[in-house]
Amino acid sequence: MPTLRTLPDLFRERIAATPRGEAYRQYDRAAGRWQSVDWSEIGRRAGRWMRALRAEALLPGSRVAILARGSIEHVCLDQAALALGMVPVPLHAIDNPESIAYILADSGAQLLMVETEARWSALAGLRQRFPDLKKVLCLEKPEGSDATWAENWLKAGDGAPDAAPAAIQPEALAAIVYTSGTTGKPKGVMLTHRNVVSNVEALLEIVDVRADDVFLSFLPLSHTFERTVGYYTPIAAGSCVAYARSVQELPQDLREARPTILVSVPRVYERIHAKLQENLFARLAWPMLDALLVGPRVRAQFGGRLRFAITGGAPMALAIAERFRALGVEVLQGYGMTESSPVVSANRPGANDPDSVGPPIPGVEVKIGANEELLVKGPNVMAGYLNRPADTAKAVEDGWLHTGDQAFLRDGRIHIKGRIKDIIVTSTGEKIAPGDLELALQSDPLFTQALVIGENRPFLAALLVLDRAHWTREAAALGVNPADMQSLDAAPVKKFALERIRKALGSFPSYATPRAAWMTLEPWTIDNGLMTPTLKLKRPAIEERFAEQIRRLYDNRSR
Repeated sequence: MPTLRTLPDLFRERIAATPRGEAYRQYDRAAGRWQSVDWSEIGRRAGRWMRALRAEALLPGSRVAILARGSIEHVCLDQAALALGMVPVPLHAIDNPESIAYILADSGAQLLMVETEARWSALAGLRQRFPDLKKVLCLEKPEGSDATWAENWLKAGDGAPDAAPAAIQPEALAAIVYTSGTTGKPKGVMLTHRNVVSNVEALLEIVDVRADDVFLSFLPLSHTFERTVGYYTPIAAGSCVAYARSVQELPQDLREARPTILVSVPRVYERIHAKLQENLFARLAWPMLDALLVGPRVRAQFGGRLRFAITGGAPMALAIAERFRALGVEVLQGYGMTESSPVVSANRPGANDPDSVGPPIPGVEVKIGANEELLVKGPNVMAGYLNRPADTAKAVEDGWLHTGDQAFLRDGRIHIKGRIKDIIVTSTGEKIAPGDLELALQSDPLFTQALVIGENRPFLAALLVLDRAHWTREAAALGVNPADMQSLDAAPVKKFALERIRKALGSFPSYATPRAAWMTLEPWTIDNGLMTPTLKLKRPAIEERFAEQIRRLYDNRSR
């Protein structure tokens, strides 16, 4: 790959190098089949979007917001905006209208593309909050709103001459990506072309990504992890990206697209592992698994061609990574954050230590600062937070990005201990990282979600969401009605849950084992405001929502 300066350089170089190579694959529901486009065709389509976008007479630097799942259309608008010197603002397709309205206002977006008319209808009533917006494009034909059908918009520009690309400097903005906002309002992270391109180049130095590789993309392109690793990196390598139909259809898409590389967050692997554990692990000893052809069966569920999987965005339980590895599915864990474009470190194929997040990638420096905080310096560190100079000054000092994560270095590898602000200090003075406990609890198939609390309290407690199917079976054994939510407060059920907790946390010290538990069958989701669009739990929101239940937990235990 030649030395590149900007993301449009990356795109143009790829089209010139392998015009007939497969670039993207997308399922056409009307035709009932996957359709493929090569690099020459994606360049032609992006040029069509450039002509239409230029007709809007937006200045370089104008914000173009995209509220849609990963797709060829998403790629085309992103590439058109970048080539004209505009700044994409990717929005979480499943985010709530209030959050989206805030981001549109904060970014000053002038054009918005939505996937469906229903998404725009949910936002239209809030339009007075984002007055800079001039145009709304809709990928589906709108019937009753003021949105413009994207197909008509594109046709209007078909007769115009090709749009000339803008002269773009590496320090120009390549995106404003909003953090998921586990606490407070999301912050707009300003990433430059230099930030993202340097990250892509470093990744290709450490991971062998090939022109014949196929990525299956199902994470949103508003997630910087997917944006850099699953979108721009395949462009640089000339790989094909197949866009999944939906999370629900992911098992079928894996079998049909047969990816060689998979980019995902740990939650997906955890769900697969829970099903395997429920159906197989409880009955079979580990040495027997591959002998009984379980390994090949598991690999077949991923399409049968997977060379390796990449995970990031959140920590992954060591036990889960090791079990997949034993079954022939190599899961490479990395570490990063939106503010670092995002990759800071990663394990390598053939040198995978799943207990760590790997060594720093080329060009990136790390050190341990005060309070064991991991600090990062390199060309991938953000330009700052949009409209938040004070937050920027606090986050980046003398070029060093404060990650907010506690870590230690061993043999050149980074080991993450947990978020500084999430460290629980009990009233007895014990300091505990709840993230490790929560991962261990979720390795039990009964517990689909877990939150450990105990700040300034005498002991830890756990808030748990139970898997309905698994609970139904356990409830029958306990002689309680699984449909009766009040049964979750029954003494035998509480005792049973605490026994499961102790077993899951057997390797942790006694003071790190919750002594009380509150359970529910209602999941914490994006829709109910307890999870971010990047699938992270909103700890403060959960503690506030269930404040009364928490109070009773500690009152009852004290008595």
